[in-house]
Amino acid sequence: MNDHTGAKEGIMQSPSASSSTITTGLSLLTAALLAALPAPALAERGNIPVLEQITRNTVGDVPEAELRSELGTWITFTSTGDVMGPGTQTAGREVYLYNVITGVTTRVTNSGPGRESYEPSRVSDSTFSAGRPDSFFFTSTGNFTGQNADANPEIFVYEIQSGQFHQLTNTAAPVVNKTPFTSDSAKCIVFTSTGDLDNNDGSDDANVGPGFSNADGSQEIFLYTVADNANFPSGYFTQISSGPVGTESWAPVIGGYWFPRQCQTSAYLSNHAQLNDGATGTHIYEYDRPAAEVKRMFNEDVLVHGEVDPPGNYGEPHISSASNFARGPYIVFSTDSDLWNNGSVGFEMFRYRVFHPLMTQYSGLLLGDVFKPQISDGGGYLAFHSNGEILNDRGAKNIGPGPFNADFNSEIFETRGRRKIWQITDSGPGCDNYDVSIQDHGGGIVFLSTCDLIPGNNPAGIPQVFLYRRVRSDDPVLAPGACSVVEGCCNEANGCYRVIFGKQDRPPKRNALE
Repeated sequence: MNDHTGAKEGIMQSPSASSSTITTGLSLLTAALLAALPAPALAERGNIPVLEQITRNTVGDVPEAELRSELGTWITFTSTGDVMGPGTQTAGREVYLYNVITGVTTRVTNSGPGRESYEPSRVSDSTFSAGRPDSFFFTSTGNFTGQNADANPEIFVYEIQSGQFHQLTNTAAPVVNKTPFTSDSAKCIVFTSTGDLDNNDGSDDANVGPGFSNADGSQEIFLYTVADNANFPSGYFTQISSGPVGTESWAPVIGGYWFPRQCQTSAYLSNHAQLNDGATGTHIYEYDRPAAEVKRMFNEDVLVHGEVDPPGNYGEPHISSASNFARGPYIVFSTDSDLWNNGSVGFEMFRYRVFHPLMTQYSGLLLGDVFKPQISDGGGYLAFHSNGEILNDRGAKNIGPGPFNADFNSEIFETRGRRKIWQITDSGPGCDNYDVSIQDHGGGIVFLSTCDLIPGNNPAGIPQVFLYRRVRSDDPVLAPGACSVVEGCCNEANGCYRVIFGKQDRPPKRNALE
């Protein structure tokens, strides 16, 4: 069984990387037509749960998968498996694109011998793109543009409609660039690099930059801003973290609370005291782009521990998307640090409101942990995986009293607020469900699993990509015969899927006493 707790979640360490590029399975014209198709069934959240297995691999691994935020029409993922059918497994990681409307999978990258592609971001959202093409970013040692003959890990962009690749970074060993995270609009991305990349001349009043440099080659966070839509993705780099050799910053995210400010707030983990105030251990830091200011997440909040949050293990943060309601942005994360001073142990889930700072504890487990929470547009829904008993023992509305996770297996959950809870998977021991990616309205979740969730579709326990949706009654997947178990689809109508819905206990009250 895979271990998806602790170090696997990027806690107290910087994640590693490597990956590939070329489109197969779809012509560029077909891809463009599919990308233009409307998706009314995906644009609105329904109430009828459906579970679909996206990959049917018999060998290989799937290290990551991301769901498009706004409409949920695309899933990007990496695999070494036989994604395109028997015998198609690859020597290294390659990037794939799945169209949720048509059910068509495209192999995007063909990296070449000894090369690979990996860490694809979510696809940008066309509603907010303002002239920028639907695209996603990824890391690769491939040579898709003729600029990477040395096979160094670089950041690339792929345009879905045109099938065109662009190379953002162009560095030489031992520099490593990795973990790109894009804003909704693809106007900006953040990523980690050991290079000295900053070329921000300060002429943009909205992004003057803090003036950092990285001659010592430490792992830092960089913000790339697209400056020229007509020549997408032409732009410039700004270094937003800084530390000496032997320190690291990692797991960057970027977002904003309304559409024009999608590039305003970044967050990342660092084991260097970015404010030079003597803070020890790993902490979460924010970067305010208009102010060119680095902040520690909690030092504007009223803390029971003073101005420095207590040291501890912090899981990778996630940030809410641009919101129709102009709320947030919210940053969500898990930590075993007792931020509320209420006696919590293990990894609990917290949501932090960036403007008018407010820290809210969302879980209070007696046993088990919460890992890698993800947050929806406006901060209303949170999805995560946990090996704990999340629903309280007063029972679920649809199946009666618990326990609901008595074997403490890693399962997928979604919350609305601090009370309503859905347990999306209910698998036995010996397999794992992990690494969620959530749609803006909370009605779509992509996750990875080694379980045979749709009976007979994953008997070997290979990591697979799954899509959970709550659909409307007019969704095509509910038409007679449209959702078949043998084809990797489960709903309540065909009798192979049930979501457990109930309430969770609120976490212990905050104790303001030192």
